[in-house]
Amino acid sequence: MLVHGPGFFFEPALFAEHVARHAATFPSAQPFAHAVIDDFLPATLADALASAFPAPSHPHFRRVDHAEQAGRLGHLQRADFEGVDPLVRHALDQLNGAVFLRFLEQLTGLRGLIGDPSFRAAGVHVTLPGGHLDLHADFNRDRFRGLARALTVLLYLNPGWQDGWGGALELWPADRSACAQRIAPLHNRCVVMLHSDDGYHGHPQPLGCPPERARKSLVAYYYQSDETRRAADPSYTPAPAHGALWVRPR
Repeated sequence: MLVHGPGFFFEPALFAEHVARHAATFPSAQPFAHAVIDDFLPATLADALASAFPAPSHPHFRRVDHAEQAGRLGHLQRADFEGVDPLVRHALDQLNGAVFLRFLEQLTGLRGLIGDPSFRAAGVHVTLPGGHLDLHADFNRDRFRGLARALTVLLYLNPGWQDGWGGALELWPADRSACAQRIAPLHNRCVVMLHSDDGYHGHPQPLGCPPERARKSLVAYYYQSDETRRAADPSYTPAPAHGALWVRPR
């Protein structure tokens, strides 16, 4: 069945102020390059996305319960986001569009960014009460397309989130000596993070929100070709592909 989609598109003017405010500080942010951008989308759009966000009862969610991560729902991309509200599906498409890729290049200084329309391990993420995600560095390559991981984008959609519920994204330095940043998953907050094999992050403390709430985000990953990396750094050599690298604080 053909579904008529919502009538919005990302336009360059939407992100110009974010670039002006955050591009200069992105590369020097600690413990690794990142930006935290509040009021990322127009408030009406962010509110609408939160309202349209798939409920934990969506039949295509898969729940993950392991020692390193528990109470987490995802994998809707494996069913091609079937049954997800058209507004959310359109927003995901826009995260792979030319305007958004150009915004990310201007923000980060990276060139030749490539989106992932298949949203491998990304798309729609939910953490249920009591759930957690231990510290880790993400998988480093798209093995199917032969691409190097470059960026992670998280857009939180949690109206009325309270600090006492926890769920802060923690950023840790390579030596894992102490948490360097705690970023609350506030509504309409976007986090853009540079990928590296020691870019440790997670939300390791069990989530303390009420039973009827959850920690929700739209997630997208971005890549570069090895040729693009080599053009910027002639000494670049592709690293062997690996999955998530789980770690503990020291």
